[in-house]
Amino acid sequence: MQMQDVEKTGIQHNANNRRMRRRNRMHSLYGLVVTALVVCIGIALSRTVFFNIQTIEIAGSAPQYTAEDIAKASGVHTGDNMMRLNREETEENVLNQLVFVDGVTVKKSFPDKLVITVTPSNASYNIVDENGTLQISAIGKILRNSPEMNDDLPVVTGYHPETREAGDMLVSKDPQKDQIFQSLKKIMAEDLEYPITSIDLEDKYEIVLTFDGRIRFAMGNWSDMAYKITLAQTVMGQLAEDKTGYLYMIGDNQCSYRDKDAVELQTTLPIVTIATDENGDPIAETDESGNPISTTTETVSVENDWQ
Repeated sequence: MQMQDVEKTGIQHNANNRRMRRRNRMHSLYGLVVTALVVCIGIALSRTVFFNIQTIEIAGSAPQYTAEDIAKASGVHTGDNMMRLNREETEENVLNQLVFVDGVTVKKSFPDKLVITVTPSNASYNIVDENGTLQISAIGKILRNSPEMNDDLPVVTGYHPETREAGDMLVSKDPQKDQIFQSLKKIMAEDLEYPITSIDLEDKYEIVLTFDGRIRFAMGNWSDMAYKITLAQTVMGQLAEDKTGYLYMIGDNQCSYRDKDAVELQTTLPIVTIATDENGDPIAETDESGNPISTTTETVSVENDWQ
């Protein structure tokens, strides 16, 4: 073979290779286009024709509402497309419209069922101030604004709520009191041996808790609350079950107990005021008309200064 023929064959071979590569690229591009079209068509169909909701199932229980009430509050209807449904928005709809619901989860069960599960609100605390009582749920949702307390619930005073509207989340005018109360709720949820039956937050630097309706605990400020409460519970465990009295912190790591009678014992002392002369001898005082003035007696109660 002559050199010219070899060069011609090489050129033809290279041209064939280029055509093959170009053909392969076209096949790949064609495949991508077809795949993209199929995906787009599938998405369009899934958001229009397929996966439309046929059944709305209500799970869980909220005694104040029927299944129809909950479904209506969700804003979802049969025939709505499952793929276009925003679960978070649906959950918020139920929480915002139904006061006595504390939790909502929405689950898509393909191809055509939506499951809405609700957690009911139960009154867990009395928030008491001069305007009445707010009954709130465990998550802090205001359930009722009433002049009366629920005697079975812990009583919180000194909180000063910002809002009193049923369905709103409880908020204090003092953000620090919000933090204190949230921390106390977590501790109380741990099933304490001696339950906290009242919380006084009037002075956030001198917080007072009552355990079991009979032991009043002056715990100071909100630092190390879990430790202080554990310490108080330990001391209570060493007392007779019928003891009624007062616990208070000594420093940062000691807790002292005193019986109620010892703390609240009052001594009444009469203070008698008698006029005397320059020698200290009693003299009879008279008014402008010469009538004697009776001796003045003042009664003072001397109390223990713990309170």
